[in-house]
Amino acid sequence: MMKRSWLYIMLAAFFAPACDKENDDLVTPLSANAFPQIVVFDDEGDGGLEDEDAFSFKLTLLDRNDSTGKEPAGRIIPLKEAVTVNFKVIDFQGFSKIADYIKAVKALYEIDDCTTSEDKGIDVPVQFDVTTGIGSVSFPAGVEEVEVEFEVDEDLFDDKLFNTKKRELTFQLTGITGNNTQVQANKTAAFNYSIQDDEGIYGEWEVDHKNAAEFARFKALFGLVNEDIKNLQASEVDEIAVEFEYGEVKVVVKLVEEEDVEECGSVERKNKEIEIEASIEDLTDDELEGDVEFGEKLELDNSSIAEFVYKGTFKVTGKKLVIVLKGELDDEETSKVTLTLEK
Repeated sequence: MMKRSWLYIMLAAFFAPACDKENDDLVTPLSANAFPQIVVFDDEGDGGLEDEDAFSFKLTLLDRNDSTGKEPAGRIIPLKEAVTVNFKVIDFQGFSKIADYIKAVKALYEIDDCTTSEDKGIDVPVQFDVTTGIGSVSFPAGVEEVEVEFEVDEDLFDDKLFNTKKRELTFQLTGITGNNTQVQANKTAAFNYSIQDDEGIYGEWEVDHKNAAEFARFKALFGLVNEDIKNLQASEVDEIAVEFEYGEVKVVVKLVEEEDVEECGSVERKNKEIEIEASIEDLTDDELEGDVEFGEKLELDNSSIAEFVYKGTFKVTGKKLVIVLKGELDDEETSKVTLTLEK
């Protein structure tokens, strides 16, 4: 027994260095939640018309692993402690000083669909120096996003001229104040806010649905992607608007028929609406005439997904927009349709 015990000891001593050497190459992987939380811009940009009195950007957190398994793709895990996020304006065009445009700043976050921190009188610390373009905001614990809103001079750009030069601001995150290594800021992405000229194509345009020929052309064009529009009677319509916004086109048909709509505990009587939304793929927005293309994915009655696209040209003359479009949805398509809209 003594010899066998001694042999085991010798064998263990012989193999020990080999095991240690092998283990030197092993790396214990970190769990996804061991990495820092990352604060990011919620979106890459936004835009508004010349006479807007405010704009904002939202900060949120990158999705993390959901330990409950309810969200396999991950979800936002709110911070356990508040941090201060620093940001700055890295570029601006169309005006000489930031102070000429931005007048004040505030921050808030959503408590529920009907309530914000501002509604509850909760202060979210925020500051912004209009001279340097440097600012900071507290990202509170327990929330998924915080919004920084800037009050601006609504008269600075609101002229009667069509401006071809860019008017915009670009923001970037610069870091997290303090030594909290568990929260970091994405310093590579940027948020761009564009001031859009309503003497051009941007803004809301009306279709004269009381003009039988114009109404028929409208239905022929957008009835391709919406059966309700295709089957409309002019007597059922209150008004029709086509809105060109930042990165998006909306077609909104307000009906004469009304319905009760419950919003935040109160019931209001409102017109029923039919709406089509599509992303802008191409738009000559620095000229009064040019190309336009917009489209979106659409769920069909059989639950399959199709993609529609509208392509064509436009021309703005004063308060009138003439737009020539052709619509395509899978194997269906319209002929070229000319719509004349007015502001």
